[in-house]
Amino acid sequence: MSVTTLAAADTLDAGLSNSTAQFKYGVPSGIAGKSEMYGELMYNNLNSLVGGVGLLVANDELKVPGLTIGVGAKAVVATMRETPTRTNASAVALGAQVRYELPVERRVAFAGEFYFGPDITTFGDAKQYQQYGARAEFSVSPQVQVYAGYRRVQFTMKTTNVDVTPINGPVVGVQLSF
Repeated sequence: MSVTTLAAADTLDAGLSNSTAQFKYGVPSGIAGKSEMYGELMYNNLNSLVGGVGLLVANDELKVPGLTIGVGAKAVVATMRETPTRTNASAVALGAQVRYELPVERRVAFAGEFYFGPDITTFGDAKQYQQYGARAEFSVSPQVQVYAGYRRVQFTMKTTNVDVTPINGPVVGVQLSF
């Protein structure tokens, strides 16, 4: 979730919890409005890694001041430790993001995202991919936002039908725009 009020700026996002970390770098895509291309890396304390690249096409909703809606796609690859073995998976997922800045106080915003990769576009040891999250943001300055929220990344395994969740739980972070 890195569509910010600065439409033409690179972004660097670092989100942490006690057992997980996510690092994301985004650049303006030039397609429309606040659209961006990005790369991200997530890992957890069990040495599971999830990496991805994506494109989010977003625009402000003119009839609702402060509302930005985006749709996009991402490709992810993962190697996850599932006791006692390691599993590998990849997926191509479609998703959406919604972000709302309070009109009275533009420094406060709320955002949510959801990505889904069905069986037909999920490969390796998994048959399905999901990523979703929500967060509250506060702009310290036009270039710095801090946030707190929840993030979940999960793969459903083919052989066991069990959900492996390398990233799951509360997160705090900072996003820099430059």
